[in-house]
Formats: sequence, structure tokens, C-alpha cells
Amino acid sequence: MSIKHHKPLLSLENFSFGYDSDKEPLLKNLTFSIHPQETILCIGPSGSGKSSLSLCLNGLYPEAVEGWAKGEIMYNGTPLSHFKKGEINKEIGVVFQDPESQFCMVTVENELAFTLENMKTPREEMTGKIDDMLSAVGLTEEKHRAIHELSGGNKQKVALASVLLLNPTLLILDEPTANLDPVSRLEFIELIYSLKQERGFALFIIDHQLDDWLPLMDRVIAINRRGNILLEGKPEDVFYNEAEKLKEEGIHIPRIVETVLDRQEGKVPETYRPLSEADLGSWMNVTGQMTSLISEKIQPFDSGANEVSEVLSIRNISFSRGKQSILKGIDLSLQSGELIAIVGKNGAGKSTLLQVMSGILAPKTGSRLLLNKQYEAWSEHEMRKVMGYVFQNPEHQFITDTVYEEIAFGMKINGVNQDKIEQNVNQLLKRFRLTSHKWSNPFALSGGQKRRLSVATMLEDTPSVLLFDEPTFGQDAQTTEELMQMIQTLQRQGTAIVFVTHDMDLVDTYCEKVYVVYGGEVSFSGKPDELWERPEILHHAKLRLPFRVRINRLLENLHPNEKKQGGVRAHANIH
Repeated sequence: MSIKHHKPLLSLENFSFGYDSDKEPLLKNLTFSIHPQETILCIGPSGSGKSSLSLCLNGLYPEAVEGWAKGEIMYNGTPLSHFKKGEINKEIGVVFQDPESQFCMVTVENELAFTLENMKTPREEMTGKIDDMLSAVGLTEEKHRAIHELSGGNKQKVALASVLLLNPTLLILDEPTANLDPVSRLEFIELIYSLKQERGFALFIIDHQLDDWLPLMDRVIAINRRGNILLEGKPEDVFYNEAEKLKEEGIHIPRIVETVLDRQEGKVPETYRPLSEADLGSWMNVTGQMTSLISEKIQPFDSGANEVSEVLSIRNISFSRGKQSILKGIDLSLQSGELIAIVGKNGAGKSTLLQVMSGILAPKTGSRLLLNKQYEAWSEHEMRKVMGYVFQNPEHQFITDTVYEEIAFGMKINGVNQDKIEQNVNQLLKRFRLTSHKWSNPFALSGGQKRRLSVATMLEDTPSVLLFDEPTFGQDAQTTEELMQMIQTLQRQGTAIVFVTHDMDLVDTYCEKVYVVYGGEVSFSGKPDELWERPEILHHAKLRLPFRVRINRLLENLHPNEKKQGGVRAHANIH
């Protein structure tokens, strides 16, 4: 879709923004425009200022954070500073990375009514508007539910509904699908696209996971680590012509683009540069590149001299909240040096299971062993020495005022001497690219930096067990790769690792075993390759096949008579 409006809806002219006037600005001299009905994808490494930019674009920053700004942001030719307080927020809506941070009321209905009250909507019109909006975002059944009881996907839809009630001309989405299961993610993107077609708003999307957005994009803006615009242009130009430049900044390259670049010697002709999986299949067919994508499986390490032993086991675990049963009769075991994944749809009980495994929550029934010792026999202090837990929301584990103190905290408790603490902390700061934030408040870091810090605090020693809730959520390509290299090093040293994740490509590449949680029970446990052959389980758990398998099945369906590689059956109806 080509957007050819002469007058921009929103324009930035040499715009800079910072939190502290004594430090370098976070965003530097940004100049770009957003046109009516245009769809823009904003990409960049974590910490580059993308979320801050989204809140500058709708006038919340710099005022809300006592930051500073230089240059101008204009809406329909008028500087944002000329609008009355709250006026511009009706025109430019933002759905935050964490939807919970924008809720004011307890129930879904009241949350939407609150928005309408602020718009001075006549009371007799409210019910109709609320019902229409809930129908549009697929939440009619949840109208009277408490928001805190909803799954992550449905919370995201409530936040979206509240913003759409304002009927904005520009909608800004900050990593809107980071907390969603694979199928809900796709459904959310399709919902946004249909609402955009219907309502005609412009769209500004910030995300690290790019493939599913690509076919909808008019333009891509890439921001570098220093807060400058690195690249701007049509998606096919930015990704196909400048892939190396993006990789140097630690930015994810869409897997569709990577597949073509890996198979194409030299530049990809402008006549045909795929941006969707269907187009990729056609390209591979036309160019005779019909060989299957081979598994990039990282081979499990050879324990060699290290004897593999069971380090954690849970038997017949059940857990309830009030009258609601969350987990029922779950069995799971973990061997030293093993990496397993726990997957399932939003609200299935995955995070609860991980917290029961970590000892944070106590089960209603069942038994738990850690290093052949009952959980009840461990003191909290001794347990934390051998088992680390990284929360889905990193803020939940921060307890000090600086990044340095956060990493040093566990070492101080364990009686490590000061010189050794200094040495260890500096190594971890360097390893996680946090050295320049050594004395920053952990809560002032970007989402990606908070995640890196939360992992760093667990690695002062080599634990026996490490539990991660969504470890790669909101991470750029470089951080994801570095984190997985660290995980593999820990595996080689015998650490057993558990991931709760929505990232099926991560499961496909790195995990030896996968547990699917559905309705509070384990509906599947086995190797990832076995799971990809179980369409009924993928369907009910809202999981998608990983990219590699989807493309291979697409190729099989293009040439059904050819011999299937490895006897893989085609399930074309799975997303």
C-alpha cells in the first residue's frame, strides 16, 4: 500500500530527548514524519529509546518523567506543546509494552466506561459503545470479568479497546505481542490489521519479532544504540539491502529475509524480495531453491566425565488459588545439563508451575525433590545458592538502588570478599553490556536492559538449576544470542535449565525436551520434533510450528508428489 499524502499527520524536526540534562540524550536529532493511514515499523536494539520515543510522540514525555526535549514534534502542523493537557492523547493512542500499567479500574466494563467518562460520553450511549468495542476485539464474553483474572493476551486486548474508544488518528503499539502465546500473537496482528482497514488510523509499531508484521508495513525506521536514525525506507529495501548494518546493531533480521539472503549469492534482485512466508515459498519454487530448511538444532552437550543425574523432580503436583484449580497432578523431572521448555497458551498455568518448581509457591498436594532432598528440608538461603529463578517481570526481583548493588547483593549475603565481588560484578556488567549503567537505578533501565540485569543477578555462581520465565521476551538479536551462548556454557558445566517460553523457534533450536501445559495438566512431554507432529496438541495449546517446519511443509504442499524429507507429514492448516 502506497501512502501519498502531502501533509504529514505527525512530524519530528531535529527532536532530541533525555532523562538527565547532565548526560547524553537518549534520542538524538530525530527527523521523520508519519502520514495519515501509514503503517510504520520501528526497530532498534534494546535500550535505544524506542519506548521513550513512543511516549514522546503522544506528548506524555518529557513532562511525565521530568525529562527534557529539544526540537519539535508537530501534529497536523501544530506543536504538541500547544495542545491542552490530555487533548492530544485522544488523537494519538498508545498501548504500552506492559498493559497492566495503563489500567485504572477493576473490571473490563469499568475500564472502558472510565475512558468514555473522560470523553464526556452521554451515559445512555456508553453500554452500546462498550459492547461494540468488546465485539470488535473479541472480548464480549469477558465484559464482567476482573482484569487481573484475564490472560496476558486478553489484558492486551482490553488496553487496545480502551485506546480505540478514543478513535485515535494514530495508534502506537509498543511490543504489543511480547506476552502472547504464538497463536494469540498472530490473531492480535490480524485483529489490528482489520481494525486499521475499518477505521483508517495510522499505525506506529515497535517490536523485535518482525516476520508477522512485514506484509502490513509501508515503512521501517531503524534506530541505533546511540539514539540516532540508522535507516529509513520501504521494508524490502531496509532488510534486503542493509541486513549487515542491522546485524551490527544487534537488530533481528526477519527469518524470511535471512532465508533468502542465505541462499542468494550477491544482491537479491529488486523484482522479487519476499516479505511473507507464502512469497518465500513461491520464491524458492521459482528460483529452484526447493531444498528443505535444515534443523539448526544445537546438539545437547556430551556430559563426558560429568555423570548425568536427576537434579529436580516433582510428582503429582496440584495447586489452587481460592476455589480455582490451576495445576493438577503434574509430574516433571530435570537432569543435570538438560535444557527443557514449558509451553502452552496464555493462562495455562506455566508461570505458576515454574514458581512451584522454584519453591516460591507451595503446592496443595504432591512431592518435590531438589538434589535428592525434599524441598521442606532446605532453608531459603541454602536453596537460593543452588537454584536461580528469573521472573517474567524483572522488576519483581529488584531490591536495591543501583545496578552494581543488585548484582553484588547475593555475593555479599554469601560472604564473598570485597575484591572478589568487585571483580565478579565488573565481569558480569561487561558480559551483559551494562557497564555504562553501573550506578543507574535498575527501575530506570529499558525493558531489555532490565531483563539482562535480572539474568546477571543469577550468575554470580554456577547454580545447579536455573528457571527462566520468558528469558528472551523483549530482547534484541544480540542479547538473545549472547544469552543462549551463556546458557550453553552453563549446560556444559552441568546446570539444568528450564524455560517457560512462547518462542517455538527457541524450543526447536535449543531444547531437548518440551512439556505442554494445557488446562493445568501436562498434555505432552517429549522431544520438540515429536511435538511438531501432533497437530491436535498444537491446536489446543495455541502453539505454532517453528518457522523452519512451517516453510518445509509449505514446500511439501507445493510439490506433494516429491519424497518427503524424513517422512514429515504436511499439516497445511496450522498457522
